[in-house]
Amino acid sequence: MKKRILFFAGGAYISGLEIVTLHLIRKLKSEGHELKCVINGWNDGMFIRELEKVGVPYEEAKLGWLYFRKPLWTLDSLVHLPKAYFKSRRIIREFDPDVIHYCNYATVILLYPLLRNRPGVYNLQEPHEPNRKNLTIYRLLNKRVNVFTGVSEYIGGVLTRLGIPKQKISLVYNGVPPIPDPPVKPEEEKLVFGIIGQVASWKGHETLIEAIHLLQGASRPFVVKIFGNDKNAYAEELRKKIAEKKISAYFEWEGFVREQKAIYDKVDVVVVPSLSQEPCSLTIIESMMYGKRLIVSDRGGNPELVEHRRTGLIFPAEDARQLMECLRLYLEKDAGTASIPAQAHDRAMHCFTDDRMTAVYTEIYSKL
Repeated sequence: MKKRILFFAGGAYISGLEIVTLHLIRKLKSEGHELKCVINGWNDGMFIRELEKVGVPYEEAKLGWLYFRKPLWTLDSLVHLPKAYFKSRRIIREFDPDVIHYCNYATVILLYPLLRNRPGVYNLQEPHEPNRKNLTIYRLLNKRVNVFTGVSEYIGGVLTRLGIPKQKISLVYNGVPPIPDPPVKPEEEKLVFGIIGQVASWKGHETLIEAIHLLQGASRPFVVKIFGNDKNAYAEELRKKIAEKKISAYFEWEGFVREQKAIYDKVDVVVVPSLSQEPCSLTIIESMMYGKRLIVSDRGGNPELVEHRRTGLIFPAEDARQLMECLRLYLEKDAGTASIPAQAHDRAMHCFTDDRMTAVYTEIYSKL
């Protein structure tokens, strides 16, 4: 049964949540569902361009939030809230959705009076702590949301700790477009490791730097390519640490690369040394889909996606020596790692496609 689905989709810029939401929107559109999006009125235009490509109508609404450490942002949000509220009310009344799909809790709280008796699905992609503020917020969400989708069993546990009943929680792993025959990068003598994503402290760059410091002098040549916006103070700190350890020759800064294929074409092994509790890493899923070898930390949902020594290697987060050992296994062409690319790709094709993700959501929508 086709549904009218209204997405409150965020879209200030395109990151992990927005990428997954766009994958879902494209698939639902192709299956004949009637869609509309309400996106953040403060945006860089990229999400809008993607919606226009697939012909999904949208409207912008400046639904902000209360930012205690950013008073000017809070003031801007409060100034625009009345107009955004009444605009959202009009959109809901005119579109009359069968289901409202939420991507952040601010939308539900700010539009709370409008959402009574409106079936809703809330997708959580962050490990919110069960503190007093969040427990209060999720107590309110529980009264307006029918189904909470967690992107991993780890996030399902987060929702439970936030007070959401288990019967209202569904597991929906993130999905990406399938690549039946991923391009094979000819492996040269110099092995190329890559770390992909935000250049930020919680991504574990410092652990990787320390691991490379321990690994220097390995018999096989290698290089680490760093992908991500490196025009910030933290990136400068990393450059200094690399220089101080005299390992600059092992690193290449690639900057921000928008096209995913252009990234994966350049690397042999993807390293995800996250310090934060990763909910359901798109980098891991994309790497598996491209048939890349993987090294990931044991945080959050990472161990759900990767099976140690079968579809990748897992090490204890922040343990540079264990990470170094994982790097070394690939450098030495350890026989136990030879089948990892094929097995990782097979798992991605079976478990982490946008088709599979959309099928689960379609079943959820059909029951509302």
